[in-house]
Amino acid sequence: KDNKSSENSDDPGPSSASTPKRRKPAKNPSFCESLNYSSSLQDYRSRGKCIRTEDRWFTPEEFVKQERILTDGHWKKDILCHGKTLNFLLKVANGREQIKRRAEEEEEEEEDMADLSVFQASSLPVTCVSLTGTLYKYRFASGSRGKCIRTEDRWFTPEEFVKQERILTDGHWKKDILCNGKTLNFLLQKEILHVHSVLCECVKCSIQEEINNDDECYVCYSEGDLVCCDECPRAFHSHCHLPTADGDSPGEWICTLCVLRNSQQWHDSSNMSEQEAFNVPVSQYRLHCHSLLLCVYRKDIKKVPRYSEFITRPMWLDRIKQKLDSGAYQTVGAFISDFQLIFSNCSKFNRDNEFGRIGTRLKQIFDEEFQRIFSISIK
Repeated sequence: KDNKSSENSDDPGPSSASTPKRRKPAKNPSFCESLNYSSSLQDYRSRGKCIRTEDRWFTPEEFVKQERILTDGHWKKDILCHGKTLNFLLKVANGREQIKRRAEEEEEEEEDMADLSVFQASSLPVTCVSLTGTLYKYRFASGSRGKCIRTEDRWFTPEEFVKQERILTDGHWKKDILCNGKTLNFLLQKEILHVHSVLCECVKCSIQEEINNDDECYVCYSEGDLVCCDECPRAFHSHCHLPTADGDSPGEWICTLCVLRNSQQWHDSSNMSEQEAFNVPVSQYRLHCHSLLLCVYRKDIKKVPRYSEFITRPMWLDRIKQKLDSGAYQTVGAFISDFQLIFSNCSKFNRDNEFGRIGTRLKQIFDEEFQRIFSISIK
């Protein structure tokens, strides 16, 4: 009986009359791309529950405990992903993070070591995709205040300048305006530019309508009592403009260069040959002569290096101005010949020195302006 009872004790009881029910194997984590999953994932992760199976969320430790055959399981070594342990994935992730952090540190070091000397000038070249301009640091106040960027046509705030680039639908001045390859945000971080307080009441921040013109004379590059053109950003000393400007006259005032531009737009601008231009009377082309003389007076110092070291005051231009105002020139050719004589003498007496090379460059600038202003056809 004892043997029977022992044998019976080994037999399955009544409740096990059928085949024992097998435990379902644990499913691999499933990752759904649905919106609901994405929104709930962040919530579960915040509580450490990052593994989903059978519509339930588990922490890695809880997930390991679901496997009953593991009496001493550890999530780092027992949970596999594509044959790799989570411990392996953690090391890879940490390595990538270190590489990323190292790259960011190197980038910061490169920025710190960047040559900031190119940003020390009072005015800086700026671009925004296809737009070009010059940023004057002393005019900068913020993105929306301080018309600090000068183009050929007018002054802009940084925000206004970005809006001129039509291909930028969502442009921002801090990231889309570049100066020597760096964003304006970089210039702000390096304290090359300084944003004014919202409560600032300085001239740049409070009187926008009065700073649409230049702060220095278009001809001599110096400040003072200036007459401002109402059609362009230029400003002039009364005596620097040709003809002399009356700063006290009421109403709008338009500079000679804008008058010429408007005249060429409304009248036939058919090209002349150089000889035809020489033969026309000065009385009919006085506006053109004044414009040409203004351009030569101004002279692009940037295109003629060290010009001011050699010519502190171009008295020869004053002589041409006097003759033009007194009516001494009958034809444009006579007017032009005085310029040519100056350049010829400069070349003759300074053939092999730097002054001679400067004279040659000035002659090139003069020829270009003459052809542009008088619409000379190039054959």
